[in-house]
Amino acid sequence: MLQAFDGFRYGATQQSIAKVIFDIDDVSRDEWQASSRRHAIMSLLREARRMIEGGYRKLLRHRRRRD
Repeated sequence: MLQAFDGFRYGATQQSIAKVIFDIDDVSRDEWQASSRRHAIMSLLREARRMIEGGYRKLLRHRRRRD
């Protein structure tokens, strides 16, 4: 998730991020628009923004203790 966000923050396109994360080849614009990988990258970026904006605190608060 954070790897995707770092790439996006430094100017990488969503498709180039997908190529790195999912190890995929180039696809046409139309194929990319309909790709499930595109939606997965969009989701990763959305979740990364939430984590960066403080969502990580929620993860830390809900840790269960092991006795």
